[in-house]
Amino acid sequence: MNLCYWKILLAVISVKQFCKTSGQINDGSHNLMSLNNSSHVEKPSEPADCSQRERYRKQPVVKESSRLRKCCPHGENLDIYRENQSDSMCDNGILNFEPTIISAVLFDNCIEDLEIHTTLDYDIGNPCNNSLQYDDFEDVFFVLQDGSLLIIDKFGNESYTVEENYCLDIDKSGHFFAFTCVTQVDEQIAFAKVIFVAVLMLISMPCLLLVSYLHMSLRSLRNLHGLSLSLMSLSLASGYFVHSVVHIYGIPKQGFIGYVIQFCILSYFFWYFCICFNVLLNVWYKLPCCIQLSKGLATLNFACYTLLAFSGPATIVALTVQKGLPGMPSYFLQGLTESIRDSQRYFIPPVSTVLFLSFLINVISFFGFQRLNGIEKATKGNQLQRNVMFDQQKYEEVKKDAKCVSLLGIIMLISWLLEIVTFYSGSNSSYLLFCDMVNGLQGVWVLLIFLVVRRRRTIILRWWYDRGSHEIEGTELQALSNNNNPT
Repeated sequence: MNLCYWKILLAVISVKQFCKTSGQINDGSHNLMSLNNSSHVEKPSEPADCSQRERYRKQPVVKESSRLRKCCPHGENLDIYRENQSDSMCDNGILNFEPTIISAVLFDNCIEDLEIHTTLDYDIGNPCNNSLQYDDFEDVFFVLQDGSLLIIDKFGNESYTVEENYCLDIDKSGHFFAFTCVTQVDEQIAFAKVIFVAVLMLISMPCLLLVSYLHMSLRSLRNLHGLSLSLMSLSLASGYFVHSVVHIYGIPKQGFIGYVIQFCILSYFFWYFCICFNVLLNVWYKLPCCIQLSKGLATLNFACYTLLAFSGPATIVALTVQKGLPGMPSYFLQGLTESIRDSQRYFIPPVSTVLFLSFLINVISFFGFQRLNGIEKATKGNQLQRNVMFDQQKYEEVKKDAKCVSLLGIIMLISWLLEIVTFYSGSNSSYLLFCDMVNGLQGVWVLLIFLVVRRRRTIILRWWYDRGSHEIEGTELQALSNNNNPT
């Protein structure tokens, strides 16, 4: 195999290519350009290759976890307008990001290029708290096969440097910039605390599964509202289960598993929006107009809710994948850097928007109930008109559903506000653990809410005492009485 050698000499300050086959110097014929000193200094004798130099013990080795660290999401470039790195930002890109990736062996002031074609996946974001900025006006950048960054000073009298904690990107003018960490982002939540909150999520999971099971199995609860609530609880249970297992067993968060968690958690909030909208639809349309949906129309209505609750999160996850951002939600994270905050652009803003719209829908539903109360009072004196224009039983059911939805909305809003406080707080105070605890126990709050409402509590307790025995209808009870008292 034709091996070429790249040498960096302190006295000469240049990078040259030596080929064994020809024994001649080829300047500028490879991606590693020749960087000759402009001064006419007599060059000392140079070895023919790197074999005469000391080989470093620590060499770049390709691993499955090897990643090239890109500062901005896919399709975006750096927008550098000040020297301070903290003032840099990403903007829609017009240039493709194509850094030079090489497979190399490192020696003392000498680099042997193995000329093996290498490709690396990208990690997005700057991992640094504080960083040093480099640019290609004064330095040359190469990415090694293990994802680390090789920096060569064009004009200085120093050897090359290799940085493992960095990010690299290109600005709109076509110049490369690298940011290397002076201090890296530390884990702000201790491992023991992460395990503790993850266990709370596992405690929430059976509560959520119980709510889902009851609303799917009990006939009195298995309506459009109950089925939506069941899938909402199932989505949060799935997200919490995968999320807690990932942290407890230290499973890598990048890639597919992070997007699965993002999809499940987003579906939870989208299902809540659908439940709020269903209450609004009942209050402002179905009840005043005495609309009774047939089984087919009810199925179509539920299918529309399902399409919205799953297609919305799927679209957001697809955008996250397209940008190359991690799908892992903000739980157990703190937005200490701009890149960490930017990684949540497809989680925190969508969830905040969905909760805000759900809150507005609940407010509109409240005024709808005020309107229905007026209709009820107007038809109270006329029993015939009341039977024709107002379904009192349906009204009471919708009112109980709205009560549950309102209580659940309060819990969700409080939990989400605490999550935002945790994410944007730069401290490591004990109250942040309390905020995560409230989020981790959302399943318990959901179960308690549905036990507070008397109608649902009565249905659930009746099921508990019956333990699945079939309900005795009136005709069956009458036949049983006749058998016990023959004439």
